[in-house]
Amino acid sequence: MRKPTEESLLAAAKGILHKNWTGTFTKPAPSLYPHQWNWDAGFIAIGYAHFDLDKAEAELRHLFRAQWKNGMLPQIVFGQEAGARYFPGPDFWQTDQAAAAPQGVVTSGITMPPVHGFALWRMYEVSADPGRTKAFLREMYPKVLAFHRYLYRHRDPNDEALVYVRHPWEPGTDNSPTWDRPLRRMKVQKDQLPAYQRQDLQNPKAAAHRPTDEDYDRFVFLVDLFRRNRYEEELLDELCPFKVQDPLFNAILAWSNECLIHIGSLLGENVEEPMHWHEHTIHSLNEKLWNEAEGCYDAYDLVAGERLPCRTNSGLMPLIGEVPTQEQAERILKKLESRAFCGQSPDEVYWCPTYDLRAADIDFEKYWRGPVWINMNWLLYQGLLRYDFDEAAERLRNDTLALLERYGFYEYFDPRRHSKTAEGFGTGQFSWSAALYIDLLSR
Repeated sequence: MRKPTEESLLAAAKGILHKNWTGTFTKPAPSLYPHQWNWDAGFIAIGYAHFDLDKAEAELRHLFRAQWKNGMLPQIVFGQEAGARYFPGPDFWQTDQAAAAPQGVVTSGITMPPVHGFALWRMYEVSADPGRTKAFLREMYPKVLAFHRYLYRHRDPNDEALVYVRHPWEPGTDNSPTWDRPLRRMKVQKDQLPAYQRQDLQNPKAAAHRPTDEDYDRFVFLVDLFRRNRYEEELLDELCPFKVQDPLFNAILAWSNECLIHIGSLLGENVEEPMHWHEHTIHSLNEKLWNEAEGCYDAYDLVAGERLPCRTNSGLMPLIGEVPTQEQAERILKKLESRAFCGQSPDEVYWCPTYDLRAADIDFEKYWRGPVWINMNWLLYQGLLRYDFDEAAERLRNDTLALLERYGFYEYFDPRRHSKTAEGFGTGQFSWSAALYIDLLSR
């Protein structure tokens, strides 16, 4: 079989985005994810910015049209496509009960990582029409600022400038091993759960790679708690049994804070507020979440008052916000180049597995428990470049492109170079894999 050329893959990537375009937003994939997802939209807008500014802007306008009155930006904006089955759907979320929910738009009741600050700045960097994009930044800047303000106001109970997630779906790494301990601690009585039917297990082959039914019971328990309390922030802060300060989420927040400073300065705005956030989040990430012994960042369980040792690549991600000192960054690079993420030899795996290769429960095919994800590689690539780790960054970029050339634009991938796996995992024609391929190719 002939190896696809960059030109043919670039055309295929653009074709996927066009195919998944609904007329108002881009679906993450043709069938499994039929609505608009929050951080997907940010990554997708970056890809569009290279060749279709109209769609790049429309993607984020559609998302922010669903922003709640308190500034919260929802995880899902539900579309109107006939037969767009997804669980949990609008009827399960019941966000119409929330006083802060937007009018005329149907959404989920949780959020996702705040990628939009750096997505906007990247759009400006690559735009063929900087004047037009600057006008778009002026439109979006107060909306992104309001989202960050929500996070610091409602998700930072100890005034640490470290925000917490209240559901494993919020950090985007739904099935990460990091969540195992706080999820298992939750007391869930199955007979008291609302009835539900998963929609992600219809493909028997893919079903084995998805979260377990036991995990889904806990996911549903949390959503039910939120809706029973009408999404009242003060009540949820008091009652929620899952509150975790995640290094990935807060690293993304730090980078987007920095980009808000750039955007605000470009627009002539007063940037004292994002500067304050930025400085304090960096300080707290280093003071509270840095693990000196391991050379990476841990998560922190606010409910149990304990660290959650982070053996996933989320613990490397503060590089993106230029959070670590140079010395700390070199420790992170050493971790990345160790057996934890390289295996026994450099040609054993494609960078970067999502989970420590030495872990007894690593699964190279299971959702967020070992496979490579293109968005995580893209983020880590940016972080390596920020510290002039050019050799490592180029290896990561090359591995990422090689996976996409070998398997196509899937959701996630087996990291083993010598695996006999014939294709990627999850769903094919995955939008952010296509979008970020376009951006990586431009480098």
